[in-house]
Amino acid sequence: MTAPLLAEAHRLAAAGRAAEAIALYDQVLAQDPAVADAANNAGVLLRRQGAQAAALRRYRQALAAVPDHADAGWNLGRLLLDQGEADEAFLHLRRAAALRPSWERWHGLGRTCQARGDLAGAEAAYRQALAAKPEAVETLNNLGTTLQATGQLEAALPLLDRALALAPDHADLRYNRSLLLMLMGRWAEGWREHEWRWRAPGFLSPRRRFDSPAWDGSPIEGTLLLHWEQGLGDTIQFLRYIETARGRAGRLVLEVQPPLLPLLHDLPGADLVLPAGTPLPPHAAHAPLLSLPHLLGEPMPSPAWPYLSAETERAARWSARLQGEGPLVGLVWAGNPRHANDRNRSIPLGLLAPLLQQPGLRWVSLQVGPRAADIATVGAGSRVIDAAPALTDFAETAAALAQIDLLIAVDTAVAHLAGALGRTCWLLLPHAPDWRWGQQGNHCCWYESLRLWRQPAAGDWACVIEEISASLPRR
Repeated sequence: MTAPLLAEAHRLAAAGRAAEAIALYDQVLAQDPAVADAANNAGVLLRRQGAQAAALRRYRQALAAVPDHADAGWNLGRLLLDQGEADEAFLHLRRAAALRPSWERWHGLGRTCQARGDLAGAEAAYRQALAAKPEAVETLNNLGTTLQATGQLEAALPLLDRALALAPDHADLRYNRSLLLMLMGRWAEGWREHEWRWRAPGFLSPRRRFDSPAWDGSPIEGTLLLHWEQGLGDTIQFLRYIETARGRAGRLVLEVQPPLLPLLHDLPGADLVLPAGTPLPPHAAHAPLLSLPHLLGEPMPSPAWPYLSAETERAARWSARLQGEGPLVGLVWAGNPRHANDRNRSIPLGLLAPLLQQPGLRWVSLQVGPRAADIATVGAGSRVIDAAPALTDFAETAAALAQIDLLIAVDTAVAHLAGALGRTCWLLLPHAPDWRWGQQGNHCCWYESLRLWRQPAAGDWACVIEEISASLPRR
């Protein structure tokens, strides 16, 4: 009874008449809810129309009728992955790949494993995908980034190079390759490739458009506009190049994120510092901050002398607020929760409990945002001074940092600020660190006052905390 309706629905779907096809699939399913092909195909059409919830229901209906329906499992898994439900997506995509192996399905499974943090599973799936399609640029790219995340840098680069030979204009690939090159310390090539970031779909900082031309690093007589991009820590880190850039321009205007403005009102090299969102003066050329090493021909980073300072009056207020006996140690355990790598770089405050038990030390939290509430959640209020309510901008944070003997922090803007101020900071890094910190060693090539503490294996904060605990100052 349903066969003619189903055949007609398939014909309408193939002809691009989606609404009519969906109506017929609904008729089929009204007569027999167990017709899995009707439910699956209706789900495909509904998803194309943006009706994600309805599509999800139809895919589940198809699988309820035929648990081994490879297409329904594949479609459901992809939709769940797009919705951020990677764990359930993994179950469906793994089954779909086993039922009907193909490059596309192994690649999709690899993406899901990456989203779950299962790097070994991702590597295995991507290698299966490459066995089916050796010149798949997307798979070469993803396998390269997976190997990078597991510390296999020398194995990752040939994969990205191979993909680049196949697709020289693949912006996401070239952006990923730039991060790998810089992580490996190949700075000149890395900075050059980093200019592809603006065209990469995964790069979240949009390219700015101005009436002036992009600066090429040559001397100009007029005003040079340098503007922020990406995060607060990036801005602080690349302010080191301002004075060099000023030497090639008649005047320099710097645009920064508003929370940084009070800190930078007298920044050497900047004739004018403005907050983002305010009108900009006329300028002869413009450049983003993270392009400066490439434009200035200074590819090799070197530890900079302190190039920021705390305001005297603010520092005096914080001195009075934090006075006491014993070394004062600052803590920052979490970064921006929207950061793509936040689950790896941030630490539950409870893991730092062994540090707080060390005798003779005083502790102050410079943690801001929602995670500042962790102090109360873990019951550390009697041992940790919560400075968050008074940290209204980065000038206040700088003044607070001027009072501490040591900052222990994860990879956040506060660690960059400590380095730019020349304050001693122990930086806790995940096993797969951000490109700027390099792959090994405890020396920081950007800030002389930073010491790097690295996870020996992915997720192993306990070992890092144990080492730090043994190294803390004693009275």
